[in-house]
Amino acid sequence: MYKSYFYLNRLTLELNTVLTEKRIVSIFSQDKDRLIIQLDGAEELFVEISVNHSEPFILIRNRFSRAKKNTVEFFEELINKTIKEVLIASDDRIIKIVTDIGELIFAIRGKYTNLFFNSNTLRSFKNEGEENLSLFKKEFEEKLFFNRFNIPDQKYLENKSIEEIRNDYKFIGREVEKEVKARKSNGESDSALLLKVLQIIFAENLAVYTDERTAEIHIGFDSLKIYSMFEKQLFDSIIKAFNFFLSKKYQFEEKNSKLKKISSFIEGELKKKSSRLNNLSIVLEKGSQEEHYNKIANLLLINLNKINTGLSEIELDDIYNPGYKLIAKFDAKLPPQKNIDKYFEKSRDSKINFEKSGKLYQITKKEFEILKLYQLQIEKNPTLEEINKVMIELKIKDEIKQNLNDGIEHKFKHYLLEKKYNVFVGKDSVNNDLLTTKFAKQNDFWFHARSVSGSHVVLRIENTKEAVPKSVLKKTASLAAYHSKAKTAGLVPVSYTLKKYVVKRKGQPAGQVSLLKEQVLLVKPEIPSDADYLTE
Repeated sequence: MYKSYFYLNRLTLELNTVLTEKRIVSIFSQDKDRLIIQLDGAEELFVEISVNHSEPFILIRNRFSRAKKNTVEFFEELINKTIKEVLIASDDRIIKIVTDIGELIFAIRGKYTNLFFNSNTLRSFKNEGEENLSLFKKEFEEKLFFNRFNIPDQKYLENKSIEEIRNDYKFIGREVEKEVKARKSNGESDSALLLKVLQIIFAENLAVYTDERTAEIHIGFDSLKIYSMFEKQLFDSIIKAFNFFLSKKYQFEEKNSKLKKISSFIEGELKKKSSRLNNLSIVLEKGSQEEHYNKIANLLLINLNKINTGLSEIELDDIYNPGYKLIAKFDAKLPPQKNIDKYFEKSRDSKINFEKSGKLYQITKKEFEILKLYQLQIEKNPTLEEINKVMIELKIKDEIKQNLNDGIEHKFKHYLLEKKYNVFVGKDSVNNDLLTTKFAKQNDFWFHARSVSGSHVVLRIENTKEAVPKSVLKKTASLAAYHSKAKTAGLVPVSYTLKKYVVKRKGQPAGQVSLLKEQVLLVKPEIPSDADYLTE
């Protein structure tokens, strides 16, 4: 429910109480979808705003550990300015934080969810085109904002179904509609039920509803019926409730992720061990061939004078079993004695292999049975602590993929273009190889000044479905030209291509690569004016 309008309406009232007259100390980001506002007052506070379209929220924190590197400042003119009030639009999920020089506007609207600063002009946290900014500015300025409970006109609601009401009041969320329908039992009208539900939202304690078995979690209010089958924990503050909700939600996500990883690992191992057991069973059922090969070798020794070099096989009378004959296969290239020696070796190997197969079968069977026990254990809704223990016992790596390859990016020069695009520059030949062969991803763009020595340059692509503006490609090419021997030239040709078309051939010196395909940009060697240098 945390994305619904009326939840945000109540949140706005609480934020207005908590944030008013707080001074802004800094505004920065260290994640592409989150902005942090540090506030100074009687106690230090941090406002975290997520503009991720699938998880938009405002969170108040008492502590926040700012990274030493790779943080970017935003809307710097707001530093040392004071928050005057927090408002919500009368008909949309738009929250406005008013300061003494402008407004921060948090707008939840699908893929266009963003945070804006509106003063003389409108600027955005996530990069937004000028045309959209102009449309958004006009829209925001036409909206009515307030900091009170938004109760729809009761007269207008009369005799209308919840579907009709939602059609006219599009900001009424699906959860509210579901709650109205869940309460339809005593003949009350949808309009009356809607007003009751809104009264619950505006007056009751916050509740976090959880189901530990299914790892499902919701945030709502005390007497909601749509979540009545869940366990409930109450809070007297929407901020406290949401902090708990988000923490619990991430725990559930971590738990589910690890369970999937364990389940996948166990299924793969069971499949491999089942196949091994089947193969070993065949060997054991067939039995050891030690006596068979040993008998052939002895018969060959007895008949050594009859065996000529170049034979591929020979038929022998089986003196150990009168009346029967044996066929012995030969390697025609080997002399008779060597072929006999090979049969003795086969006899010894067969004995060893049979004994090993028996032991390996017992070991594999035990491992298979243990895995089945683990499989049963994870099907019984284990705790996160139990899950972590299973991962340790099964030696499953808990790989939490961090952005930009677990910190390897600190080994390169790092620029941020247009507050959005990360560009990494090699420092020398060996560092160039590290950047290109270990750090760059297949769909990153790779740049290098043509026909001169210079740095490898990588433009990190976070979203492969989003086209990179030509202006960004040119700015990255300018950085590549600047970090080359041609930095003093007027114009420099720069090759660029996707990393997947850059290959390091065996024997190539450090820093040297081959391109399977390339394009060329003619650019001025320079550090673009909007490039932030992030490397310390």
